[in-house]
Amino acid sequence: MMDGTEDQKQRLLSANDGLLALFRAVRRIPGLSDYRFAEWEKTCAALPQRVAENTVRVAVVGPIKSGKSTLLNSLLNGDLLKRGAGVVTSIVTRVRPGQRLKATLFFKTWAEVNTDMQQALVLFPDVNWRSAQDPFDIRREQERAGLARALQSLNGEQRISDDARNRNLVLLSCYLEGYDTVSRFLGEEPVVHGFESDRFIDHWAFTGNESLSVYLRDIQLDVPTAGVGSGVEIADCQGSDSSNPLHLAMVQDYLRLAHLLVYVISSRTGLRQADIKFLSMISRMGILDSCLFVLNCDFSEHPSLGNLQASVRRVSEELSLIAAGAKLFTFSALYNLFAAASPLAERDRRRLELWRADAELVDFSTAETARFASALHATLNRKRHALLFQNPVEHLRVIRAGMANWIGVNQEILTRDAADARRVAERIRRHQERFAQILKALQSSLAGIVPKVRQSVASEVNRFLDDGSGELTRGLTAFVGSARFDPERCGEALRAGGFSRALYQMFQEFKRALDAYITEQVNPEIVRFIAAQEAQICAQLESIAAPYQSLIADAYEEFCGLMEGLGIRIDCRSSEAVAIPGVASLLRNSGVSHPPLASAINYTARLRTEALLRRGFYRVLSGFKKVLKKTVREGEEDLRALREGLVRIRRETLQSLIVELRDYRENIKFKYFFLQIEMAAGRLSEVAAGQLQAYAADFGALAQGVSARQEDKAQAVAVLADMAQDCRRIQEAIDGLKRDIAAAAT
Repeated sequence: MMDGTEDQKQRLLSANDGLLALFRAVRRIPGLSDYRFAEWEKTCAALPQRVAENTVRVAVVGPIKSGKSTLLNSLLNGDLLKRGAGVVTSIVTRVRPGQRLKATLFFKTWAEVNTDMQQALVLFPDVNWRSAQDPFDIRREQERAGLARALQSLNGEQRISDDARNRNLVLLSCYLEGYDTVSRFLGEEPVVHGFESDRFIDHWAFTGNESLSVYLRDIQLDVPTAGVGSGVEIADCQGSDSSNPLHLAMVQDYLRLAHLLVYVISSRTGLRQADIKFLSMISRMGILDSCLFVLNCDFSEHPSLGNLQASVRRVSEELSLIAAGAKLFTFSALYNLFAAASPLAERDRRRLELWRADAELVDFSTAETARFASALHATLNRKRHALLFQNPVEHLRVIRAGMANWIGVNQEILTRDAADARRVAERIRRHQERFAQILKALQSSLAGIVPKVRQSVASEVNRFLDDGSGELTRGLTAFVGSARFDPERCGEALRAGGFSRALYQMFQEFKRALDAYITEQVNPEIVRFIAAQEAQICAQLESIAAPYQSLIADAYEEFCGLMEGLGIRIDCRSSEAVAIPGVASLLRNSGVSHPPLASAINYTARLRTEALLRRGFYRVLSGFKKVLKKTVREGEEDLRALREGLVRIRRETLQSLIVELRDYRENIKFKYFFLQIEMAAGRLSEVAAGQLQAYAADFGALAQGVSARQEDKAQAVAVLADMAQDCRRIQEAIDGLKRDIAAAAT
């Protein structure tokens, strides 16, 4: 994936340094009282940090055991990520280029750990394992010991849910098992811990052990390899078929930021139901077009090339139903990894030799690997060109053109006699008033439109997330109301574990279905809504800026005509020198991020405590006995209590969801959309002012400041001559860089 991007970035920074040197040179001119380049200097000073922060993000996604980590390792030419990580964790492992091997682990806070466990403990079947009424805190030894005993008391049937381990019980067990090892790392605030160089591989102890990885928020790996190009981050995301919908919501948050998706499908299984659900969700998010598909083939599963190609045809046909025109690449990531690794373990070496004996399969995989690398290379180049270079190069080009014109005008003025210099300066000053008027009108229009855009967006957000009639609320209300009581299933749970454990199982099944509905249906709609509102913000702000763009371009052409009439040569090759940037790019670079989608399903934290719920259920049970005053069949009271319990759970849950969505609604308005609008309008105004500043300078100030002393004039002329020469070199560097970037992006 190396493509000279690092060289291009260094050339960009070198041109930027050249412009900063010009600003320092201006201050050496004697008698200059009018310094108008503060904004340009500020832009250039901030550019290195902005370039460093602009990152193209690639998300590697797919179901568990499809080979995501193996694929990423093959791209990195080494076993750097732990393959086969646990299925209960929600880690996103981010890989970036670095100077040396380094693994940075981002740990959860104590509050986040306790919140996770508190939610898993809602309606926990053992009512006597703790007597404290205050929130659970894993740091208390008595709490840990009591919970461990309560978990051990559960029988095998209670630990199984939908033919798999109950994810809440697994989560609780993992937290308890990993506590002694990890507790020294955690704090009240987020904590990071790193493993560098020779200790890099030590991070596998966390990623390969569920009881430790459960304490992590995510991981960043810095890797000095040609596999990760400059300005690229590749993320190995949790399996799309994770048993915990909250983990899927965290993956959705990363997908929202990603510029490219690589979806990995195992040739052993083909497209599964989990794949179809996940790809449908990606489609609803509106990002399916950004996806490359890899059919990761296991050579041991395919006796011949014909057998593999039959799998390719089947997967291609199935994919076409979801993603028309999908780009599918078929190769063995494990073969590529083994072929690049040296030395190999004896077992792996024998597997590699066995695979190489089938030349047809190997040749096919190698050709497909090259085709995938080419497609990935081309896509990343286009993305990097737009994100890393397009705006910075244009900013530098505009600043250089403005500086060249300022230098040229002042050189001309200083070569004329005092009367002629004053006449030229006065004519320029009169023309500059038009620039000032246009800029003032633009700023006034932006100030006026911002409240209207805010109001428009607020109305849309309120409508979309309205408590009563909002689209999401209607869907959630219908889903919660559709939960039905199954007497036969609940009867089996009662006989197996008693009332409390049957209640816990019923609640967990209800919650799991609701969480899945939120991640698969609600969150994609939120992402689509956010994208639609961002497009509307762009359209409204650009509708204000567009007319002024034409006015500025006309004024600039007139300025060039005036300079020509005065016999002053300046760079008038294009009116783009004062072009207003697109609002979309300003929004992308605003640094504002929307509230995480994962927060939208943390509703159980708002449910009433288990003790209050249970007291209500038992009061219902006692009431049934008093009212009936007759013999009833064994367990009938419990079934009635469970039925009433489900009614209460549905009611409590819906109320909690409404409160959670209300909070999300206010956060997305005030902490995201409103900030975006303010920052985009502010940046639009700043950029316009910065691009016009050279043409608003007082060109007569320099001539007046140096006219009294001949030696000052001579020094100013010499400084300007050196600046003009440097400016031409910077122009050549920027023009060459722009050509090379454009060529690399095609």
